[in-house]
Amino acid sequence: MDAAKGDVESRSLPLRPVGWGLLHSTERDAMLAFAVIGGTGLLLLILSMTLGEIFDFFEGIFSTTAVGAAATLFGAAGAVVLLNDGPLLLAYLAGSLLGAIAIVGVALLARKMASISDAQPHEVIGLLGVATTDINHTIGKVQLNHPDEINQRLAFSNSPIEQGTPIAVVAVVEGRLRVASTSELNGV
Repeated sequence: MDAAKGDVESRSLPLRPVGWGLLHSTERDAMLAFAVIGGTGLLLLILSMTLGEIFDFFEGIFSTTAVGAAATLFGAAGAVVLLNDGPLLLAYLAGSLLGAIAIVGVALLARKMASISDAQPHEVIGLLGVATTDINHTIGKVQLNHPDEINQRLAFSNSPIEQGTPIAVVAVVEGRLRVASTSELNGV
């Protein structure tokens, strides 16, 4: 029985190590570089989402968001190519192509958003809408009935207003809307 067991072991294929052991030292160094660049890009994206744009040159082409997106895609594409046994040159090409696409895409989106925000402001005091959440003296949300009002707005009220109640804007205080229910304004 031991002879048969030994015979089976001699015919089995040697196990290949998983992970870093499959990569040569230059590929391992390149993988580490792609991971560091991608991680740095992700960190830049998180910073730009939480703190806003830290730098912005050439109308959004070189902004924190654009560089972060490009670095993240460059690092991710390069790492994916290397993990799938692709050549190092292909990893650089794929990463560069996706990074360039990210910069162009973010720049186009930034220009589009800038043109949208350049629209003429409209007066919100007196607009009617509906409470989309319960509103109290601290916080709540409303949806206004106006063609330019596509997002919900933060609001507060001197008296509690239930969700779904028709409201009117009576003031703007530090970017938030002070609202009152239409029945309260009509004396009902």
